[in-house]
Amino acid sequence: MAVTDSLFSLNIREYLNSANAEDREALQRHITEFSCPPNPDIERFLKKNAVEFTKKHQSVTYLAFTRKEIPVFVGYFALTVKPFKVSLKDIPSNTWRRKIERVARFDEISRAYSAAGYLIAQLGKNYTDGVNEIITGSELLKLALNVVLDIQNMAGGMIAFLEAENIDSLINFYCQNGFYLLSDPNSPREELIQFYRML
Repeated sequence: MAVTDSLFSLNIREYLNSANAEDREALQRHITEFSCPPNPDIERFLKKNAVEFTKKHQSVTYLAFTRKEIPVFVGYFALTVKPFKVSLKDIPSNTWRRKIERVARFDEISRAYSAAGYLIAQLGKNYTDGVNEIITGSELLKLALNVVLDIQNMAGGMIAFLEAENIDSLINFYCQNGFYLLSDPNSPREELIQFYRML
């Protein structure tokens, strides 16, 4: 279980593997009550795919709660491991390059490094009853990164990455939270763009 000063997360496997029917009912209640009008894809994933993807080991979803006497379900994130590719020109410093070289293979033809990375596949706040006002996106992202760091401590790896819509506010948000923009921001607005960060 990852924690920050104000939040903690629960892997939904804890609900799915529980012998207690109340736990499974609680999971279904959280999923049903989740709302994210700014991004319907975030809501759709939790309601339609999160449980099945977790069961099939495609990704694992974590529910985020406030650290209060009565925890409030404030959002969720989903993590998986996926191939990651970064061109030599998109590495901002020699320090980053040396770190990437420890875990990646360099292809001379494409002039790019290939490695496995931790993908933050979904990240969304719960807008039900104004709960989204309780936390910031940065706090939820920090909680997701804490889980990634826990996994890194057990399994190694050095790269976290994510994809987002090509929207200025999202580009600023991820860059302000320590991610480096990998994709060309001038790419078509309908295309997802990629960010990465060294752990």
